[in-house]
Amino acid sequence: MNLNLTLLAAVLCAAPLAAQQETFVTTKSGLDKVELGGALRFRAENRNPSLPVEGASKDSTYSGHARLHLGVNASDDLSAFIEFQKVVNGQGTSSVDSLRAAWLRWSGLMSNTDFKIGRFQMKYGNQRMISDLAWHNTGRAWDGAVISHKMNSFKADLFWTEPVLGDDGFAFPGVTAGATGVAFGGAYLEFDAGEMDIDVYALLRREQGIGALGTRDMTFGALLEGDVSEGLSYSVEAALQQGEHGALDAAGNAFALRLDWKAIDDLTLGVGFEQASGDGNATDGDDDAFKPLYDFAHSYHGNQDIFLSWTNLQDIVFRSAYNLDGNWKLLGDFHIFSLADADGAMPNANLTKVAGQDELGTEIDLSVKGELATNTNLWAGVSFFSAGDAIALGDDQIWLFMNLSFWF
Repeated sequence: MNLNLTLLAAVLCAAPLAAQQETFVTTKSGLDKVELGGALRFRAENRNPSLPVEGASKDSTYSGHARLHLGVNASDDLSAFIEFQKVVNGQGTSSVDSLRAAWLRWSGLMSNTDFKIGRFQMKYGNQRMISDLAWHNTGRAWDGAVISHKMNSFKADLFWTEPVLGDDGFAFPGVTAGATGVAFGGAYLEFDAGEMDIDVYALLRREQGIGALGTRDMTFGALLEGDVSEGLSYSVEAALQQGEHGALDAAGNAFALRLDWKAIDDLTLGVGFEQASGDGNATDGDDDAFKPLYDFAHSYHGNQDIFLSWTNLQDIVFRSAYNLDGNWKLLGDFHIFSLADADGAMPNANLTKVAGQDELGTEIDLSVKGELATNTNLWAGVSFFSAGDAIALGDDQIWLFMNLSFWF
């Protein structure tokens, strides 16, 4: 795709703000509307040690980004959006200037249908399969096109994209290291069935890899959400993979179940079970390990991000959220991690597995978040990880973080 043409069109035509942050300049004349806004974020983190293994040194990092966007409506059917960001990745590293988004949207194709082309963010469902990875300092972006069709109780998205890789300043967690010819597309359908919301998806991934080997797989799945009774809600998601993972046949699966209960007005309690399969037999011609797509692992599998790859991982989690007042919220999670297949690979390649063991460890996450002032949010917390018997030379790890966000 010729991204320069997209950028030129975005500047000349432009569109309404896509609900990414507040705006500080808005003008309107007739059918034309111009919006200008942005955001700043600063984060400090300390890990002691940097990995949950004996002898690892502690690590402190500082990161942040600045974003500025412009959106314009050219007409009822034509709009565009462009956003730049400057990223500071960590202590001692240089800043990187990046184009985060530049897209055109046309609604004149047919009734209730939008066509979008350019560079954009995507997130669907519970973000276990596709997430813009908002926690990440750079986030994810895709170059491509998407067609969206909406009806009263139905929405369908068809898309074909190329992930934005790291050589131009974008990090893109989820793409295999060394992969070339990366493409990602598929269909995501959402149904409102009254007492239940149903999502169904079929997602195609292609990674050329090094030499003739690579990934060509399809991920099929469904997400069901609803209320069991007043104050008690559920979420169930399951996915299967077919295709090729190098010379092996893809045969992975993933499952997630979550229940949330509003115990009292200000307290919500939850329990969850999440499992992504592993491959304990490398000689049978099948890759039974679920190969994650572009998920939001930070939101589901521990704030410390020790297990960022949702593969060969089982996580039993207990969650809680308490509203301290109308502004501040206290969050607490307890994770019990283990290998889905004791003979499979570790979900963190930087850790060494102990043969015959499957206990990865436990993690306690505590944090508080709220609004310090108008358009200024604070999120700060601490996490404690206790290494399990499956981690060779395992050691306990403490993580502290403070995250400040401003938007205008």
